[in-house]
Amino acid sequence: MGPSHRTMIDPKLRTELAERTDFGGGNAWRVALESSPSPDATLVRTDRPLVDQDGHDRTEFSIRALVALADAWSAWYLAQGVGPRDRVVVWLDDSFEDQVHLTALAQIGAIGVLINGRMPADMALGLIRRTAPVGIYTDERHRPMVDGSQLPDVRWVRTRAEIGALTATLPESARYVHGDNDPVVICHTSGTTGNPKPVIWAHRQSVAGVQYRLANYPEPDDAVMLSAAPHSHSGAIAFTLYVLLAGVPLVAISDITGEGLARGIAEHRPSAVLSFNQTLVELLDTDPDPADLTSVAVWVSIGDSAHDAHNRALIRFGSHVVDGEVVPGSIVDDGLGSSELGWAALRHVVTADTPPDPRHLGTVVPIAQVAVLRPDGTEAEADEVGLLGVRSPSLAHGYWNDSDTTYRSQLAGYFLSGDLVYRTADGNYYQVDRAVDAIRTEDGDGYSILMEEVLLLNLPEIVDCAVVAGRHEGATVPVAVVRPRDGDGPTDLLPRVNKILREARQPEVAVLEIAQSEEDIPLGATGKILKRRMRDKYADLAGYLPTRTAATTATTLGGLA
Repeated sequence: MGPSHRTMIDPKLRTELAERTDFGGGNAWRVALESSPSPDATLVRTDRPLVDQDGHDRTEFSIRALVALADAWSAWYLAQGVGPRDRVVVWLDDSFEDQVHLTALAQIGAIGVLINGRMPADMALGLIRRTAPVGIYTDERHRPMVDGSQLPDVRWVRTRAEIGALTATLPESARYVHGDNDPVVICHTSGTTGNPKPVIWAHRQSVAGVQYRLANYPEPDDAVMLSAAPHSHSGAIAFTLYVLLAGVPLVAISDITGEGLARGIAEHRPSAVLSFNQTLVELLDTDPDPADLTSVAVWVSIGDSAHDAHNRALIRFGSHVVDGEVVPGSIVDDGLGSSELGWAALRHVVTADTPPDPRHLGTVVPIAQVAVLRPDGTEAEADEVGLLGVRSPSLAHGYWNDSDTTYRSQLAGYFLSGDLVYRTADGNYYQVDRAVDAIRTEDGDGYSILMEEVLLLNLPEIVDCAVVAGRHEGATVPVAVVRPRDGDGPTDLLPRVNKILREARQPEVAVLEIAQSEEDIPLGATGKILKRRMRDKYADLAGYLPTRTAATTATTLGGLA
């Protein structure tokens, strides 16, 4: 039995929930149960089974069954001595189980620390030490990484197999009454610019974006959402809260590779897919059968804004409704978000009629206020590149145990997202780079994301690419790593690449390499490119280039082997 559309709430109730101020991340599941028109109908399906309170594997849950499972876990955590403000790490191979434990801990006033299952052990242990949990709930794969580590605050470590049936009952008196600003979960940043940072989500803040969507984006009657984002990630947290409150049937998959997403869409026929851009790129790389993707009307791309070339490849698939008529092709709902933003502050919708527009972030989402700031906090003029600042009720409440970074991320009353952007006179925003990734050359500033965008738009022979700063004899120079579509060599590609960059008024790349493996364009746990690792690789080009040959590398600097 699949998800049932009988679970969807009506427009009147959506409006009522959007206006309420008496719930948040600490009690949203219970509010969803109380609001559901059909609390025993299947609402959520998972590709990876969850073990229920009786010890049985299940892949289908009603909202009543989900709340009962969360309550059972709350009672178990209470029995371990977990109380309000205690942190408990949840480190699993990502699945919907992350969401269950977040809720189980939040509703007793504790704080789940959700860690991406693909995060390297050293980074994960760093997060654990910084958040000082009383306990760790993990799985068999991650348990050896925890055992033997120096974690003085941790009193217990458990896996599901060690716990057995959950027989205790949660007393109503144990449900914590949250204040608006009480923390309910700690998620983490991607770690692309350094160590992952523990981000605090609070009770009311965590549903601010959810309530905005409830009020402004009614779902079609046949809506089915497929979530292919890591379930420990803030984007998955926010959209899970939304779909449970709205009663939108959800398919939560844990295999978020391109092949896994293709299988999930073909099997479950969702109308909307929520994913990181990197997973969508991997989907395209599988050369999917268009017949398998016909159900998709909307691709919701979260996290970093997607490359326009990838968006245009996606919208060839599926169909959507315009003025009551079904038309071929889907749309991409591309939002610039982050763990700290809580909900996208800028939104760009891409359809077949949308002209190519490199790094267009769209316009401000009404929930947010956005400014382009100079380093002194004054607002930049139209078309002047500056720092993206955001004010929003969905903003996270800083970084756990790190007030220094919390306050350094603020300027003139805005949160700094770390993006370099500019605003046109008509209110459209464009991203040129992440501030830490800008390439300061002797010939002027290069913006790596913008450079990647124009290359992908203008050179269809390139499937994917990454541009970073390298160092050569004391000078900063751009380096491009590309994945060609049909075996083009670096010597052929370099002049074409630099012609496009000159036309875009960006500095030319001094080194172009053909990616030989995944490590050449390394990705972090959340699918973002680890440009800091690439910068380290190219920090001494005078020493690096003699180790390379013309088969994989082209350069204007000379010195190849």
